Amino acid sequence: MTALNMADVLADVLSLDAVYAGRIDANQDRCVGVYNARNQPARRICIGGATCTRMHEKRFTVLIHWTDNPSQAEAQAEHAAAAIERIRNYRTEDAGVIRFAVPSQPVSVGFDERGIAEYAIETKVIYEEA
Repeated sequence: MTALNMADVLADVLSLDAVYAGRIDANQDRCVGVYNARNQPARRICIGGATCTRMHEKRFTVLIHWTDNPSQAEAQAEHAAAAIERIRNYRTEDAGVIRFAVPSQPVSVGFDERGIAEYAIETKVIYEEA
């Protein structure tokens, strides 16, 4: 599961065109960026070895870059977090998502240089390789 896979899932689930992996388009007033989280869990290998290991966990940070109105940005971040939490049994080209978890509320990370409000959502995805 890559950040690009995650961006594709979010674009579909949130019905947005402006979802990017590894960056955002700071010229837009409304977009979403997906980044690999810094604190990844240790990779687990089943007793039978890597060939028997199908389930994996990966963490992402979703950045909601949404208007100069912090109330609208917060509402969009809460909407996105709830939508992410509801994703179950979603198929991508490379993986089958079992479920997503959003362990905490969206967190304000302030405003960018253009005054656009930004919120971060920490997510965890449990998936199996295709």
